[in-house]
Amino acid sequence: MNKMKSQLTLSKTILLITVLTTAIISVPVIADWVVMQRSDPDYRDYMDVIFTSEGIGWVAGSALAEDFENPGFIAQTMNSGATWQKMDTKISADLTGIYFLDDENGWAIGAKGLIVNTTNGRDWEVQISKADTALKGIYFVNKNVGFAVGETDTILKTKNGGRVWNVLSGGIVGAVGDNPASMFSALQFIDENTGWVVGIRVNPQEKNQKSIIQMTTDGGETWIKQETGKEDILEDIFFLDDSVGWTVGENGVILHTTDGGKLWREQDSGTIETLRSVRFIDKYTGWAVGGDLGVGVILSTNNGGKKWELEEIGEKISKEKMIRVFVLDKDNVWIVGARGLILKVK
Repeated sequence: MNKMKSQLTLSKTILLITVLTTAIISVPVIADWVVMQRSDPDYRDYMDVIFTSEGIGWVAGSALAEDFENPGFIAQTMNSGATWQKMDTKISADLTGIYFLDDENGWAIGAKGLIVNTTNGRDWEVQISKADTALKGIYFVNKNVGFAVGETDTILKTKNGGRVWNVLSGGIVGAVGDNPASMFSALQFIDENTGWVVGIRVNPQEKNQKSIIQMTTDGGETWIKQETGKEDILEDIFFLDDSVGWTVGENGVILHTTDGGKLWREQDSGTIETLRSVRFIDKYTGWAVGGDLGVGVILSTNNGGKKWELEEIGEKISKEKMIRVFVLDKDNVWIVGARGLILKVK
């Protein structure tokens, strides 16, 4: 009898330990995604995310309340996004984008032409951009050559890591008036000479707008417009090489090219929600994310976008706007969004 009681007690103890251990190490899982963070404790929106390895990454964004004088923020993770350490730097404007070349050299951009830079991954300093407009995209080819784009035709370039930024076009608030102007949302370069910018071309006098994609082959000195046949704001662009690329935007639009943008073909996304970010591992596997207030969207494809699947992400998560997806490899894909949501592929 005592032996049976001992065995029963031992079984209950093992069961209790197993339950407690599972509770401690378990992470919420939704379909193919793990919820690394449901929301930011300080009510911040995460506008961009980038990782330089499986463990080390950064997010940038804006505060939703309280710190009106320094609303921008940057946080770093050393454990794949499980926990984040906010950087101490005071940032005077909302941040919209962040880019890192390696574990030490990074740049972030935001409203009012703000550009900040770090050379150790922790401490940030302001760089003079010479632009007053909101910046929306930044990309560095190497430690010296980088580009930034934004509102009212703004295209900036640096040849020395941002110590000096030159305004290639735009950069002035309110300079458009009734004149046609381009509002650039994103960019990508594959070398110092070849790159693309995307956004929307507005014509106030004629009360119309057109999707815009521009390509340069001389480091931004001249730009060639590529025809899209669309009128939607393009929010992001991603190229695998000098031929294969995708761009996404308003009304669920997805465009794909296999010849460097000479011809863009529309792909059926299956959604009318705004798509804000797109990334691919190779010419077959990729993700596009987006949504708006109260709606979140994650799309995936395994055939280059011939067919996009709308992923099931749970009722609560599906109400959060997805803002950026970043792909390191097939096992390391992150999504960030409104109110500090962070997801990682399972």
